[in-house]
Amino acid sequence: MASITKTPCRLLLDPPMPGVWNMAVDEWLLRSAAEDGILSLRFYEWAEPTLSLGYFQRHTDRAQHAASADCPLVRRASGGGALVHDRELTYSLAVPAAHRLARQAEELYFAVHESLVALLGRLAPSSEGQFLLCTSTDHHGPNEPFLCFERRSRGDLLCAESNRGAETKSGKPHKLCGSAQRRYRGAVLQHGGVLLARSPQAPELPGLQETSGLALPASELREAWLGALLQDLGLDAAGGASSGATAKAEIDQLSAKFEGKSWIERR
Repeated sequence: MASITKTPCRLLLDPPMPGVWNMAVDEWLLRSAAEDGILSLRFYEWAEPTLSLGYFQRHTDRAQHAASADCPLVRRASGGGALVHDRELTYSLAVPAAHRLARQAEELYFAVHESLVALLGRLAPSSEGQFLLCTSTDHHGPNEPFLCFERRSRGDLLCAESNRGAETKSGKPHKLCGSAQRRYRGAVLQHGGVLLARSPQAPELPGLQETSGLALPASELREAWLGALLQDLGLDAAGGASSGATAKAEIDQLSAKFEGKSWIERR
C-alpha cells in the first residue's frame, strides 16, 4: 500500500500568555504562512480572563457585557463576536495559500470542528450530551448578540442538552466551539476556543463540563485533540519548521500593534 504524504507542520504548544501576545503570535503565524509557506498549528491559553473583540465590533459595545467589564481587552484581526477567554483551550491554524484547506474557508472550518466532534464523542460519557455541528447560520442583523457563543454559524460545535439539571436548560443546544478566519495574501488563519467550563466573567455560557458532564482540563484536551487533528488533517508535526531565532523580535513588534489604542479602539 502506498504511503500517504503528509504536510509538514510547525507545532506550538504555548503556556498561558497575555492576550496581546497571543494575538501577535497568531498574526505572525499567518504572515509566516503567506510569506514563507509554513503551515502551523498552535494550542494556547490565557494568563488571565480576557475579552477579545471581533475585528468589526465597536469598542463601545463592550459596555453591553457587565460581567467581563474588569477583563483586559484585545481586538482580534479576525471577525465574529466577542469572546471571554477564560476556561478554554484555544487553537490556531495558519495555512499557506497553496494548501487545499486554504482554498475553501468552509472546508477548513468543518474539518477542524468535525475532528473535535469525533474526539468529544469518544471522551464523553455515553449517557450525557450529544455533540453535533450547527447546520445553519442565525442572521440577527443589527441586533446580533455581542458574545460569539450566543451566535450560531454553520459548522459551529454544539452540545445538545443532557439531563444534568435545570441550570443549563434553554431549549436549544449550547455552543462549545466557534472559530474565525482571516486571509492574507491567500493564506488563511483560523483560530477558535473550546469552552471547557462556565466562567465567572461569562456566567450565561455553560461549557463542556456543564453541558456534557465532561470535566476536562485544557492540557488533557490538547493532548488528545493534537493527535486526532494531525491525523485528520494529514499533518506531520515531526517534519515542521522551528520558530527560529528572530521569531520573538518579530512577535514583539506585532504586540505593539495589538496593544495600541488605535488598534483596540479603531471602531
